[in-house]
Amino acid sequence: MINYNQAHKILKKSKIKIQDEEISIKDSLNRVVSKDIFSPSDHPLCNNAAFDGFVINSNDTNNINKKKSMHFRIVGSVAAGTKPFNKKAQKYEAIEIMTGGIISKPFNTVIPIEKIIFYPNKKKPQSIIINQNFKKYDYVRFKGSDYKKGQLVIKKGNIIRANHI
Repeated sequence: MINYNQAHKILKKSKIKIQDEEISIKDSLNRVVSKDIFSPSDHPLCNNAAFDGFVINSNDTNNINKKKSMHFRIVGSVAAGTKPFNKKAQKYEAIEIMTGGIISKPFNTVIPIEKIIFYPNKKKPQSIIINQNFKKYDYVRFKGSDYKKGQLVIKKGNIIRANHI
């Protein structure tokens, strides 16, 4: 048997080469990244809703207040992962939208479900009642706000954690 010092010298001279390998994302937890990883696209891909609620055009609320409310007719619904609402929108219209739903023009503001007043009732609403002014882009997550296309997402040598996946 060799002693500790001899073994240490042998190990210092030895080279261990671990080759890169491609693995499935689902199997990557706690693995080490062998090269920098850059985002292939913007994330999120489009402007989308940060909350469940209704999306409106904020300009339609300019003259609205507690004394002068307005009905916004419900004309559609957009769930996360579905195509955006593509019909031509009129003034004082609203679309039900789920968190992550894509916001299409001319809509630009999300009103969270907790702030909604339904008409005539919550079970079968035909419209929502707006009684305050809303700012443009309230409760909107912007395209590329998490990271932009080509941005460094994980640096070489990092251990992959759940948040990376």
